[in-house]
Amino acid sequence: MHRDALQVEILFTASKTLDPSIQKVTFDKYMINSIPTFRESLHDTQERLLLGFKDTWTGRQTHSDPEKEGDYILSLLSLILETKIDLDSTKVNNVQTTIRKKRSPFLKGKIELPSDLAELFQKLRSLDLDTLRQYIRSCDAYRTALSLIDVSPTLSFFLLVTAVEAMAGKAMALGSNRRNFTEFIYAYLPKSFENELGSKELLRILVEQAYNMRNAFTHGGAQMSIATALADDLSLMYMKHYARGKESYSPSIQWFERVARAVLLNFLRKRSVKKGKKVRLSKLAREEGIINVSATTDVKAGQVVRTSDLDLKFKASTNNEQ
Repeated sequence: MHRDALQVEILFTASKTLDPSIQKVTFDKYMINSIPTFRESLHDTQERLLLGFKDTWTGRQTHSDPEKEGDYILSLLSLILETKIDLDSTKVNNVQTTIRKKRSPFLKGKIELPSDLAELFQKLRSLDLDTLRQYIRSCDAYRTALSLIDVSPTLSFFLLVTAVEAMAGKAMALGSNRRNFTEFIYAYLPKSFENELGSKELLRILVEQAYNMRNAFTHGGAQMSIATALADDLSLMYMKHYARGKESYSPSIQWFERVARAVLLNFLRKRSVKKGKKVRLSKLAREEGIINVSATTDVKAGQVVRTSDLDLKFKASTNNEQ
C-alpha cells in the first residue's frame, strides 16, 4: 500500500547550460527544469537547474533520505553529461531541508608555525628522489582531502587513507598494502594518541577500520559510515555502533586526519639531514614537466615546435596480427 508521496525539489548548479529549446528533461521518475540564472558574461555557461521527483513510501517503510537519493542522481548526471554539478539546496513538500554540516572547525583559526620548520625542509631535501616524489604525492593527497572534507567527506576520508598508504608502501615494504599501512602508523604515530584513546587495542581497531572503510569504498562503492559522520558532528574521536548485529567502532574524519598528519610529519622528523648536495624540489618539478616524443622533422635549438612537427599519432602494426 502506498503512502502519500513526498514531493522533492533539489536546486543544483551545472557548469554547462541546457539548449534553450529544451524546456525540461524527464527520465524514470525524475524531471529537470531550467530556471533563470545570473551569468557573469556571455561566455559563462553556468546554469541553475531544478531536479524534481516523488519519494513514495511503501509497505512498512519507516524512513527515507530523498536528498541523498537526489545526490546519487546528480553524480550520475555529472558522468553522463560531462559537467561539474554542485547541490545547492533541497525542499521536501515545500519545506527547506538542506542544512550544511561543517565538519572542519579545526581547520579555522591562526596558523601555528612549528619550531623545526627549517629543519623539516632540510630533511625533505635530504630524501632520495624516489622517496621525495612519493612524499610529495602523500602531501598532495592530504591537501586535497582537506579541500573536500566539507563537500565530500567520503572522498576526503578515502584520500587521507591514501595519503598514508602511498608513503607506507615506500617506507615499509612488508608485503601487503594493509600491513604496510598499519605498521607505518604504529611506527610513526606518537604515543599520545594511544594515551588519548586509553587503549592500544582500540587504536588497533580504529586503524584497521579506517583501512576497511577505504576498501569498502574502492571495491564495494560504499559511502563513509554514518557513524563516522556522527562522530564528527559530536566532536568525538570515534563512535561505537552495531553493524549486522556486531559491535563496531568507526573513527571520525577529524581524528584520522590528525593520525595521517602526525605519521607523515613524524616520518620526516625521523629522517637525518644529509650533508652535501641535496635534492631540489625544482628538479622534481622540471622532471614532471618533461615528455619524450619523436619529431617528424629536424628540430633545432630555440625553434618553436608545433604539433605538426611531432609524431603523436598511433600507427597500426605492420605485421597484421589479429
